[in-house]
Amino acid sequence: MRIDRSKAPEVGTRTLLEPVRPHRSRLDNGMGLVWVRRDRLPGVSLSLVLPAGADSVGVESAGIASLVGKLLPEGAAGRSAREMAFWIDGLGAQVGVTVGYDAMVLRVNTLSDLLEDVLDVLAAVALEPDFLPAEVERCRGERLDAIHRLRDDPADVAADVLAELMYGRHPYGRLARGRVASVERLGREDLVEFHFDRFAPGVATLVACGDLPEHFPDLVERRFGSWRGTAPAMDPPDAVSVPEMTGIVLVDRPGGRQSVIRIAGIGLHRGHPEEPSARVMNAILGGLFNSRINLNLREDKGWTYGARSTLSLRRSAGPLTMRAAVETGVTADAVREMLGEALGLREAPPSEAEMEMAAGALTRSLPLKFERNGQIAGSLADQVVYGLPDDYWATFPGVIESVSRSDVHDIAARLLDPAELTILVVGDKDAVRTKLEELGSVTLTDAP
Repeated sequence: MRIDRSKAPEVGTRTLLEPVRPHRSRLDNGMGLVWVRRDRLPGVSLSLVLPAGADSVGVESAGIASLVGKLLPEGAAGRSAREMAFWIDGLGAQVGVTVGYDAMVLRVNTLSDLLEDVLDVLAAVALEPDFLPAEVERCRGERLDAIHRLRDDPADVAADVLAELMYGRHPYGRLARGRVASVERLGREDLVEFHFDRFAPGVATLVACGDLPEHFPDLVERRFGSWRGTAPAMDPPDAVSVPEMTGIVLVDRPGGRQSVIRIAGIGLHRGHPEEPSARVMNAILGGLFNSRINLNLREDKGWTYGARSTLSLRRSAGPLTMRAAVETGVTADAVREMLGEALGLREAPPSEAEMEMAAGALTRSLPLKFERNGQIAGSLADQVVYGLPDDYWATFPGVIESVSRSDVHDIAARLLDPAELTILVVGDKDAVRTKLEELGSVTLTDAP
């Protein structure tokens, strides 16, 4: 059979997302329990969600949540790091801790016939971490080495500098991993105090998905029912409406053959009424391969391997960021083109074709994100963190498809105001500064 590659394939039948309807309950100590039974395969994914993310500390303690997460499996319930590794590996389980701005999530994947043993592991890691002094020193040293090493990556420098330029001393003003100065100050006592303050049953939720037995809540009660303690529910950090510093900022990277560009403004918080409009707008601007800035800078100009935009939806308003890495010689031109695409969305509504493309990309791929137990558990964990209703994803396609061209135009007018954007370039000052100054005044700053 010969394939006619001159014609695009016809659109197939749309696959509808099957709604996930979880069971919900609470243990007597207040710990939340959310679970979905799926017996297709003999596996289980567990996620213990805690309000212990990077947004729960100030910039002077930046990195503490991430370091605590790194240390949790490195010695617990009287077992050394080596003994913990043998215990977990002997069960064939996968244990990981994810720390973002909004939450800390302890994740475990296991076979269903080992569920009880793995619940023992999860309880030990979450409730009885030992923060062994030698492990604290080792993990802190590894984190510092990683931070130093990433200074050689201009994209990492851009992410770190941009966070501070936009948010200053707000909790979002540092990357979750922290910086050298803040991580160096962290000692074992700080980590123990953080764990004591943030880990408590009343603010914790265990999410589970997979081949679960009928008596699953009883199994959890046996491991976590005796957990005691209180911790305050962490409110979202104060909202920021305008970046701390706008205009053009340049970080000198002498001899750089490329420039890393970031253009960012303050976006929305997760669950904002205009979130659907912002999602569609971002998809059209730079969220997809066929988005405006990628078609312009990559496909038309050939200046970059890819230009994208990201809408970071957090508990408080996160950034909306356009990004690209381009040849040094076209740095100012690339900034001009990216700003021009943003301005175009502010000046006129997108086309019907762009609306269909964006809505299709945001909705037709949804079923693929709910195939595995871990994906479903992750989605439910997000709903816990952001207080989203159980039918959030079931109604998501209809909500996205109801967004109008004028809705996108309106949200672009709000979020893409040139006067409220931070433009950051990491590149060779001597090669790019003069042309950048044609776009506006340029402020020099150093990498942290």
